[in-house]
Amino acid sequence: MKKILIFLGIIAFCCINMSAQSDGNSEAALLLDLKKARADYEVAKQQFENDTRLYNEQAISANDFTKSKNSLLSREVDYQKLILRLISQQSYVIIERAVKYQTINGERRVKVTLKSTLEGNEEYLSQFKEHFDVFTPEMRSGKVYNIFVSLVDITDQTIIGSPYEYQIPAIEIGKEASADFELLKDAENLRVVLNYSGRKDEKNIYLKKDASINVVDINSMQFSQEADLSSSAVYGLTLERFSTSDDIYRLMVIGLPQQVTYEFVDENSKVSQIKYAQGVNTKRLSLRVFLPDRDDEQLQIDQPIKFHVLALTNEQYNTLSGMDVSDIKQDQLAGLSCGYEELELIPRGKGKIEVRATNLYHEINAGDSVVMDIVVRNAGSRRLDNIRILTDNPLGWNTRISPNLIRTLDPEKETNVRVVILPPENSGVGAQEVKIKTEALADNRKVETEDKTVRIQVNAKTSLFGVVIIFVLLIGLVIGIVWFGIRLSKR
Repeated sequence: MKKILIFLGIIAFCCINMSAQSDGNSEAALLLDLKKARADYEVAKQQFENDTRLYNEQAISANDFTKSKNSLLSREVDYQKLILRLISQQSYVIIERAVKYQTINGERRVKVTLKSTLEGNEEYLSQFKEHFDVFTPEMRSGKVYNIFVSLVDITDQTIIGSPYEYQIPAIEIGKEASADFELLKDAENLRVVLNYSGRKDEKNIYLKKDASINVVDINSMQFSQEADLSSSAVYGLTLERFSTSDDIYRLMVIGLPQQVTYEFVDENSKVSQIKYAQGVNTKRLSLRVFLPDRDDEQLQIDQPIKFHVLALTNEQYNTLSGMDVSDIKQDQLAGLSCGYEELELIPRGKGKIEVRATNLYHEINAGDSVVMDIVVRNAGSRRLDNIRILTDNPLGWNTRISPNLIRTLDPEKETNVRVVILPPENSGVGAQEVKIKTEALADNRKVETEDKTVRIQVNAKTSLFGVVIIFVLLIGLVIGIVWFGIRLSKR
């Protein structure tokens, strides 16, 4: 009886303490239920002990003894259920840390470490130990069983960790357990969802970086690009720091031919080094690569050029400075433990047509034609195909072009084309314009061309008979003037 009174006093004390908490009402109700269950258990136990004695004295029947035993077992089970509920409410799993790291293969992973905080309530639970004769060793261990962990994207609420749900069989009091996920979608922060003991707990967390490797990981979504000669290619770069140091990282490109230049651009500024501010682990830069006007042995049309972009600490930079980096291998870069990304550049030639003519102005008489030669030149860096020469004529005018189709023309090569412009027979006098146009393809892409305009002045046709008459009249006039002058001098 004394034990019962002490137990009831402890329960009352616990009820007062728990009422100060936000969920005190539910816990107080649970403790009252526990108090009632304990009392029922004690009564059933006392009854069973009395019935056992009476049964041994053959004062009661076996049926009554069995009923008393079953009643005790039923009260004991009810009592244990409430104890389990109490333990469940006191159990809490916290997210100790969540670290994002990268494997040697470049796989991004997140390791979530959980910890059972029941250890802090062990003293509270110990108040019941001397009375918990039904408190089994498994119940006293305080283990939290079957914790299910998943990683969820905060924005669209989709699971971004693989496996989609990680099961931790159990966590002992004060112990830690880890769940390791492959990150299906890169993220700086995410939501960790825990399901255990009928409870669902969600926390939005900012991932901590694995500082053990001190490296800047570089990624580019446009890792392979094509660019025409005399143009540029721009690679978007994401540089993510896996370090907690305040090192300055130098940017470098190796593997490009010397005639190909480059620059790193941070917004509108050219940079060669980067530094991360406190709490910032990701930077986005652009690498702009400039191609020369012409190809050569090192830079050939349509031949991919593989190169690397590096982010180096000062120590790594000094190590590379003493090496021939023109033909450095990927395993050597891996040995430096630096951040790097392999990129690819495919130079493309550009087709360009030049049309030249010695004279674009002609004067003809009505009924005559214009015969002119033009030079078609490939001024680009790629072979031109199916070059067609066309003219845009005034109404009634015709042209003959020979040849009017050039099958191929290599860079820096040229060919002559004869153009004959034929005005109509009844063409009036005046000025007319004929446009010479070209069409061509380079690498199955249409080439931009420049039109040439030929201006033609058509004059009236001169009569030969009239010219002769005028000439005879002029001769007669001169002879007459001379004869008249001689006659005057004789007088």
